[in-house]
Amino acid sequence: MSDERESLLAAEHRADSPRSRRRARPRPNPLPKVQLAVVYAIKLVVPIASTQAMPYMNVLVSELAASSGAETGYYSGLVGSASSTAHLLTIYMWGRLSDKYGRKPVIIIGTVWTILFTLLFGVSRTLSAVILTRFLTGIFSGTTGAIHSVVGELADSTNESVAFPLYDIVSAVGFAVGPLIGGTFANPAEQFPGRFTSPFWRAYPYFLPCLVTSLIALAALILAIFVLDETHPVKRRKLISVDVDSLDHEEPISTHRHNTSGDEDDVYASSQPLSIKSLLSIPVIQMVCASSGALSFVAGCFNTVFVLQAYSPINHGGLALSPPEIGRALGIMGTVSIFLKLLMPPLLRRFGVLTVFRWCMRSWLVTFASMSLLSVVAKQVEGAGGKAVEWTAISFVLFLSRIGCMAFSIIMILTKDHTPGTSSLGTSNGMAEFAQSLMGVFSPTIVSSLFAFSATHNVLGGQFWVVVLVLLSVLFTVPAERLRKYRDD
Repeated sequence: MSDERESLLAAEHRADSPRSRRRARPRPNPLPKVQLAVVYAIKLVVPIASTQAMPYMNVLVSELAASSGAETGYYSGLVGSASSTAHLLTIYMWGRLSDKYGRKPVIIIGTVWTILFTLLFGVSRTLSAVILTRFLTGIFSGTTGAIHSVVGELADSTNESVAFPLYDIVSAVGFAVGPLIGGTFANPAEQFPGRFTSPFWRAYPYFLPCLVTSLIALAALILAIFVLDETHPVKRRKLISVDVDSLDHEEPISTHRHNTSGDEDDVYASSQPLSIKSLLSIPVIQMVCASSGALSFVAGCFNTVFVLQAYSPINHGGLALSPPEIGRALGIMGTVSIFLKLLMPPLLRRFGVLTVFRWCMRSWLVTFASMSLLSVVAKQVEGAGGKAVEWTAISFVLFLSRIGCMAFSIIMILTKDHTPGTSSLGTSNGMAEFAQSLMGVFSPTIVSSLFAFSATHNVLGGQFWVVVLVLLSVLFTVPAERLRKYRDD
């Protein structure tokens, strides 16, 4: 009898492993649609707040730093790194706090302060104030680890291939909407002279896009306070125990669906989250975090250098686009990302999580190599026909970059799949976010300085930065390839 029991338990363990999930293909459990919709709405705030300044950031920095052309890259890199540095310093703390006190309080705190510092950024008129407000905004954007954890706790292994890509589609929507807000509402006194006649709008030309962003964040805050439920397993059980009679009416969440032993208390067997040292002692967690950091670096490099290239004059290897044009280009990027990520669930089911992730990482070297063609096309632009060719080339490069960014949703799946126990999920997400933020600290400064150096000194015809980024893209595929030791999908 004992042999039979051991063999059954071993079979059950194998059936729950990442290797066997793809073969088993269980029927997906229904997702809690209302709660997921609320989480997605809250998540939308993060990319909008971080990207709405992208179309006008280089113009703002050039005004405050008294720089011009590609030289602005030396200063805009500092602004870009400020938010990532703050994110790096606080992401693990927020993940740990969400494991200890619950996801909902952390999410509410982050949203409140994001609203405040976004408004302060809009009235910043010195370079130091811009850097400071971006730094403070970055501190409270570190609460995204708690948002990731909520999605992980609302989903399970049968429906995560739908929940996480949809979550990432929300990010894509934010990356489309944010730049459109910045490009459309920046400097309203000039763009809408008949409506914004007050001297305030000339003194603070970038306050309006910050105000629009804050209003969107306020709506998300109201949802977080009044609609969002706590999903942390232990905190949720404590809330349920207050009113036992309502237990039958509680909507089951993923932690119950993961319970295959039939014993309800098994879900809470490990109520204390593992330490960061314990989690990092797991080799697959090391590779997941390394992959997360590598992805963040190449994606951060692209987001920074594309905007800088779009802003810079043609003789510096740029495209000489205006802030509204940059906003439209970034809006195209976000829109393309939405449609690509709609394909994620069938792709993951057809090819497997790791296979898709590896191809996404490999796409970055093609993306950066293609960027060298943009300046060549821009120099040949003549008339409406030439402009159409230029925008076709821009759209193609943006399309390639969004293939690479599809990997962000897969990082969340990999983190969830390999975290030992639900109680440590916030910490694991925090570690993955920490790795992203660590690399995000360096990518804006490195790539903007590379671009400025290449353009102003005409190194390799101004394309030295492209060569470096292609080589780094090849190097950063290594962690993704090493994950093959732990998965067969």
